[in-house]
Amino acid sequence: MGTLAQYMQDDHDRIDGLLARAVADPERFDHQAFEQFRSALLRHVGIEEKILLADARRRAGGVPLPIAPVLRREHGAIASLLVPTPDQALVAEIRALLDVHNPREEGPGGLYETCERLAGPNVLALLERVRAAPEVPMARHYDGVRATRTAADALARSAEAAPPRSFVPGAKSN
Repeated sequence: MGTLAQYMQDDHDRIDGLLARAVADPERFDHQAFEQFRSALLRHVGIEEKILLADARRRAGGVPLPIAPVLRREHGAIASLLVPTPDQALVAEIRALLDVHNPREEGPGGLYETCERLAGPNVLALLERVRAAPEVPMARHYDGVRATRTAADALARSAEAAPPRSFVPGAKSN
């Protein structure tokens, strides 16, 4: 495992620690820890979407990684679960989704290793871009009728919002 993969996995661990801290006391939800988690996770997803997946696609001659549609669907679901006001039940849904999602990125053959391999001798420059990624502006929580509170609903909505598999940016429609 190289430097980029280690950085990203360490970030997963840090983010997981913030989420655990939010629910460590069953009698008192730690909203401050959750907001730190939320900000860190959105930055992390932004890095994966805007830097890693984009860089891998460019280095692969414009062909997206085979795992990209799955990751994008899960990223959309994760982001939607960060919208409503959090509580213990919502954290359980987020945790369940992350438990499935994170292994797709970590370890042998995962996103991070693939990005390192594709970057080759340019991996340190890629890592610097990752480290320099800005924080994501935070919106207020929303609890209206369209707020999603389960991983299943979030995944279903994210799948509905995704472009068809044959979608190619810039291509003309028939």
